[in-house]
Amino acid sequence: MAIPQKQKRDILRTISGFAAAGILAAGLIFLGNRNDAVSEAERLKAGILTAHEVKAAFQSVGGRLVERPVTEGQRVRAGELLLGIDGTDIRISIEAQKAAIRQIDAQTALEEESIALALREADTNERTLWRQIEEAEASRKAAAASLESAKSDWTRAQNLYPRGAMAKSAYDQAKAAWIAAREALAISEHAVKRLSIGAGNEEIKLLQKTGSAEGMHLEAIETARRAAQNRKHNLENFAATRASLSAELEQLRVNETRLRIHAPENAKVLEVLYEKGELIGPNAPAVLLESERHYFDIYVSEKEIARFAEGTTVQCFSPALEKTLPGVVALAEAAPDFASLRMVRERGQADLTLFRVRIDVPPAEGLLPGMTLEVRL
Repeated sequence: MAIPQKQKRDILRTISGFAAAGILAAGLIFLGNRNDAVSEAERLKAGILTAHEVKAAFQSVGGRLVERPVTEGQRVRAGELLLGIDGTDIRISIEAQKAAIRQIDAQTALEEESIALALREADTNERTLWRQIEEAEASRKAAAASLESAKSDWTRAQNLYPRGAMAKSAYDQAKAAWIAAREALAISEHAVKRLSIGAGNEEIKLLQKTGSAEGMHLEAIETARRAAQNRKHNLENFAATRASLSAELEQLRVNETRLRIHAPENAKVLEVLYEKGELIGPNAPAVLLESERHYFDIYVSEKEIARFAEGTTVQCFSPALEKTLPGVVALAEAAPDFASLRMVRERGQADLTLFRVRIDVPPAEGLLPGMTLEVRL
């Protein structure tokens, strides 16, 4: 049955209208704002506001808790006392260390005085020996002169006695005098040598020429001075011991300052882990604080990471407060593998690496940890 021409035209117009409407809708969908999940994730990044947590502990010291002025939920200011432990043992150790330092100081002073006294004695003995040497040299010269006189008498006696010009008694007396003078000279020379041990030949010649021993280097004096100088090593040992004791005292004083924990910054006390009377070990966390320093993390693609250089200021929107807050990029780093997109073929995003961006947010009225913050790209 043939379709009338008019009906054909109506059908064609209807089909054309539907086709045009479909094309228009498709174009609007393609050109318009796409609200699929991937597009939304690309233009809007959100994270949960988080507060930094601080674990306060007694550094390197431990003891019985005697001060606990704070409670959970309390807000504290920087420097406010949180906990304190008994410091009796440390204070006793400090006093003992001070006494040990005083003792080593007394020993040092005594040794210094002893060394100075030994050096003064060496100087005195040196001058005394010089005078004794001079006396011995004078005696040697006198003995030498006496020997010359006795030798002359003995020589004359040897000439006279054989001719009967001298009595036997006078001959024997001259001989005895010569022998006695010779022995006296030997004794005098020995005395000079004994007292002058350590002196050089030039110094001996000068002594014989001038009769003065001033400035002679004598072994006994040099030995005494070396012994006194060697005692200065004791002073070095005392100084090293004192330095060690002082360092230990300083460490005790530092530990004394660590007997109390103070709030490192403005914060909220989340938990106090000990009660009064309990023993706390060194470096064990004792108080958990919630800092007023807040941050949140977002994840962006490698194409967007250049916009988030560290130190960059970004605008953050709080849906709960319905206002925009400033934030500062604290760090930007490659995200763990689980946070990256792998083999997502939609819109050409295959194997897309993500970067974690941490944004610091200053405190603001009504802003609480756990709230959502958004960054619009």
